[in-house]
Amino acid sequence: MRVATSTRMASCILFALAFGSAHCFLPAKGSLARRHPSSTTSSPLQSSKPNDIFDSPGWAAIKQELDQVPVFSLANAEGQPIKYRIEKSNASFEVPLFYTHVSDALAELETAKENTPLPGMDISPYPLGDIFEMWAKDTAVIVPNKKSVIQAGAPPNVNAIGQQVPLFACMEIAQENESGRPVLPLFLELDDANDAVTQAVSFDGGREEDFEVVCLNLSEAVSQLANAKEDQNAFHFVPPASSLEHIRDYLSG
Repeated sequence: MRVATSTRMASCILFALAFGSAHCFLPAKGSLARRHPSSTTSSPLQSSKPNDIFDSPGWAAIKQELDQVPVFSLANAEGQPIKYRIEKSNASFEVPLFYTHVSDALAELETAKENTPLPGMDISPYPLGDIFEMWAKDTAVIVPNKKSVIQAGAPPNVNAIGQQVPLFACMEIAQENESGRPVLPLFLELDDANDAVTQAVSFDGGREEDFEVVCLNLSEAVSQLANAKEDQNAFHFVPPASSLEHIRDYLSG
């Protein structure tokens, strides 16, 4: 990661100036324990997260942006996400897991085929906006990429399941949209954020070390963006390049 730990808080302050408030990514305490996949249905988890953002004026635009980001889940032959038994707060529930990175979903698919094969099982993409709502209502688990979680500050032995989804942004590479408003890209992949910095420097000059990449988490970013004023920065969620490449290959195959 380009940014040093000692400068991360200062960069989050820059993000706050653009959107009103922000939080650095911090690894969640504790984690969820995953059991074997199941194709059965079950009662949803009780909601433990605030859902006021879904009634906010800004949510529609945020959802539209989030829906451009694919997340991946193991699915049965009918295309329905396969559920896993999750232990949380001494209770067990069955919910689908949605992976932010296609490589993690493919790895889980291979493991599931070996341990619990189901007819027609494969991975399938789903729009992040819909899945974020399910996550906020505790009816799904979004699993971030372990490498990204570690790059965001978590320890090397972290379990990605149960962690916040990290985002990476560089305040200096915001671009103007068609209406002249600055648009800030929020990357799910640090390498993609660093590549954007390299491209910006090649076009506009400067030194890469002067362009600081900061990290934040998805839920806090959505919450702050939902309550941002209309004249503040626009935004764009950028999915991992590998995820888009997988979908292109699938559609062209």
